[in-house]
Amino acid sequence: MEYFTLNNGVRIPVTGSGTNTFAKTPDRVYTGDLKDHLSAIKAGYRFFDTAEGYGNEEALGNAVKESGIPRSEFFICTKMRTREQGHLGRKEAEAAIARSLAKLQTDVIDLYLIHHYWGSDEEMIEVWKTFEEYCRKGVLRSIGVSNFTPENLQVLMSHAEIMPAVNQVKMAPGNWNHETAAFCREHGMIPMAWGPLKTDEEAAAKVQMIGDAYGKTWAQVLLRYHYQAGNISIPKSHSYEHQVQNLDIFDFELTPEECTAIEAL
Repeated sequence: MEYFTLNNGVRIPVTGSGTNTFAKTPDRVYTGDLKDHLSAIKAGYRFFDTAEGYGNEEALGNAVKESGIPRSEFFICTKMRTREQGHLGRKEAEAAIARSLAKLQTDVIDLYLIHHYWGSDEEMIEVWKTFEEYCRKGVLRSIGVSNFTPENLQVLMSHAEIMPAVNQVKMAPGNWNHETAAFCREHGMIPMAWGPLKTDEEAAAKVQMIGDAYGKTWAQVLLRYHYQAGNISIPKSHSYEHQVQNLDIFDFELTPEECTAIEAL
């Protein structure tokens, strides 16, 4: 595995496993089943992205424990639920952190994010100040945001003492969010791509033409693109075969021309 270094010096794997449908039935009813998480751990994943809103923090905590692999070898990212929650401030942020720590069965969260901007700058700043306090205590190793626009980020940064380490946004062919990603890089944040493989058949076929030259799948090419572009990626798969493939992206290199072609999709 390769690593990026966040703006506070914490090292993060360049790719991890998304989990928003793990431990759930096809209609997203939580089951607590560990098979998806355990399959990803077996495939080699040590970086997992979850959220209170996904309802599967407990399953991830149980899977890490059941794996027998030390917690220190995992990088866990989770998110404070922020939409349709009423007033949010210090009290609510502290309670959310406590819930996630308990469900994940850990004393430390490697990366903790605001899941969505919810429309109140004042509340957002109070929540962020709470994140900063817990970061200074060492309970949160690093902090960031998810689904923030450059405008949201500008407001947050103008009041922050600890700058966001990442902004997790959708980044895939047809929805690259180039402007947001560029803003993040300009200000020392690493873009984290959720849904990096969510694209249509036409785009996938075009990417596969690049992959054929390297003996790689279109998914591997897209994940390699993210790595070379400096983006963290969190692909999600329920297939062990695909989980293994999605980690096998470090033995080839895309040309600048191929990267430009992918960016244009």
